[in-house]
Amino acid sequence: MITLTAKVQAAEGKEQELEAVLRELVKGTATEEGAVEYRLHRVIGTPGAFRFVEKFKDQAAFDFHSNSAHYKAAVEKIGKLAAGESELEMLELIDSIPE
Repeated sequence: MITLTAKVQAAEGKEQELEAVLRELVKGTATEEGAVEYRLHRVIGTPGAFRFVEKFKDQAAFDFHSNSAHYKAAVEKIGKLAAGESELEMLELIDSIPE
């Protein structure tokens, strides 16, 4: 399982546009066979801050996602709406409780 978080901060005045692009990215990812979880969050108390929590079946599924047309189109749009670069963090699960 591949798990990661992605952080995106909207440029001032671009919050709604960016959110719309991120929501479309969720819709496109929902059709990918190896996407296990792809959750978009708004950061409470930080206007225009968004976080994804993503899980993919394996590296091949993550690579497919990263190379998909809808992902590449979204990244291009995000680059014009975000304040700075998006940040990705790969995670290694070491313990948990069931959902």
